[in-house]
Amino acid sequence: MAVYKRTYKAYAGPLTNPAWRFLVLQRSAFRSVFKSRMLLMAYVACFIPVLLVLCTLYLNQNASVLALVHQKAGFIKVDGSFFMNVLGFQGILAGILTAFIAPTLIAPDLVNGALSLYLSRPFSRAEYILGKGSVIATLAGALTLLPGLLIYIVQSSLLGWNWMLDNFYLASATIFICGIILAIFTLLGLAMSALVRWRIVAGALILAVFAIGKGFGAMIDSVMRTNSGNYLDLQTLIQIVAMDMFHTTPQQSDYVSNWSAWVALLAICGLLLYILNRKLRVCEVAG
Repeated sequence: MAVYKRTYKAYAGPLTNPAWRFLVLQRSAFRSVFKSRMLLMAYVACFIPVLLVLCTLYLNQNASVLALVHQKAGFIKVDGSFFMNVLGFQGILAGILTAFIAPTLIAPDLVNGALSLYLSRPFSRAEYILGKGSVIATLAGALTLLPGLLIYIVQSSLLGWNWMLDNFYLASATIFICGIILAIFTLLGLAMSALVRWRIVAGALILAVFAIGKGFGAMIDSVMRTNSGNYLDLQTLIQIVAMDMFHTTPQQSDYVSNWSAWVALLAICGLLLYILNRKLRVCEVAG
């Protein structure tokens, strides 16, 4: 049948709520991320340490089991240091995960010129970034925020309301620290994916930011004879903020204070967001 003889009608089906339109990009990105069975199995394996910690919490309050090894109930102290160690280990796993999945989110769209197709639809740059970034935030949050809250809930169920109320700061600190980690991982992953379009190089840069930050900062301190190099070390900045919120150290650090660590982290997030916005602006198509 000739094209001119066909009758075309506008789509009359249900429309997605504009407030949740970015979830369309998230669902599509999730399908592409978990096409690899190896990545899926590695992601599931990241929850094994969490299960071991939860079992440890239960055994820590089981007097009959602890009597077999001549230990008293509660010999493992669940405090701020315990939470920091668990979140620190899970944060490393989340960082490695980000290095693998982040380069597959934006780089292919830039390389293949598909970004203009997204932005010519009813998607803004903010919705595009939110849709892609929510993939990293969701997967990394399941490795960091979820275990932290589970530990708090399980420990509260074992020791009762008094422990829960007395240690409520552990739950609030977990939420704030994980929020910082997720924001940095998300913005860093998307910015490197947009800045370097090669997947392997982008993933290596994400790991390098955390791996060489301390060494690069120490080199600056040695050459410039200053202590400002600590502001380039994301691990140190996050650790300073976390130690203060989990009540494990005094409020002030030797070189970087808590408020300056907060300012530095916010400035880094702002810089990454600026880089991401600049790299995506040139591809926007005006309708």
